[in-house]
Amino acid sequence: MPRAIDHLVLCVNDLDAAIAAYVELGFTVTPRAIHPFGTGNALIQLDGLYIELLSVIEPAKIAETDLASPFSFAVYNRDYLRHREGMSMLALQSHDAEKDREDFIAAGAAVPHVFHFERDAKTPQGDEVGVAFALAFANHPLLRNAVSFVCQHRHPPQNFYFPEYQSHENTACAIGKVFLSHWAADAVREFYQGIDVDGLVEALHGDELVDKYGIDDPNFPTDGFAGFELIVDDMSRIADAAKTLGAIYKKDQLILPPSKFFGVMVVITAK
Repeated sequence: MPRAIDHLVLCVNDLDAAIAAYVELGFTVTPRAIHPFGTGNALIQLDGLYIELLSVIEPAKIAETDLASPFSFAVYNRDYLRHREGMSMLALQSHDAEKDREDFIAAGAAVPHVFHFERDAKTPQGDEVGVAFALAFANHPLLRNAVSFVCQHRHPPQNFYFPEYQSHENTACAIGKVFLSHWAADAVREFYQGIDVDGLVEALHGDELVDKYGIDDPNFPTDGFAGFELIVDDMSRIADAAKTLGAIYKKDQLILPPSKFFGVMVVITAK
């Protein structure tokens, strides 16, 4: 069975500015949270998946990797922000991160041990609850700036997803495709087919991305995630805010260019 999106990691230099922009675009954004390893986030929850706005909050807490810990979520995203803002990671749903790790190894990915962590979250009523996750990262030598991983939620669902956070003024209801721009797009497509996400990730050469979506932007990566498709119920409820933030109409879609929106191209499509 093809894997489904759990969440997108969008790396930003200024978390407050990103929150304000997404609120302006009509999203309900959760309160900020702090990770125990130096990063912090705010979430945009949809039905069973979410967008994670991530930034480095406490750089002194980010420990460098060593041979016993070949991959670090915090180090990777800190280093990503040293050269650009944008979509740094794609997280896929998981019911068994250990089993998924075995599948990734079989597909030829370099996979460190499963990473477990916990943090506090706030309910809409302001109460603190615990949330916990198990992550298995599937690293590929061609995707140094576009890491994928599975995310197994190890907490009660009522501690994480709340109807109050899933209601958005802009009628956003789902994430469609994820766009990836890469000089070796053909090989990248084969990798994603190998880990059962064919169809979720649209891997294109840079010129193909420009031709297909009609946006030629200097902030497109040459070897990373370019953005994502946002599906809304009612385009009229998001159009004015999107155009204010720099979106343009292309082929019945509204497209926010990455240079206008924290390094991410958002293709807004009506359901």
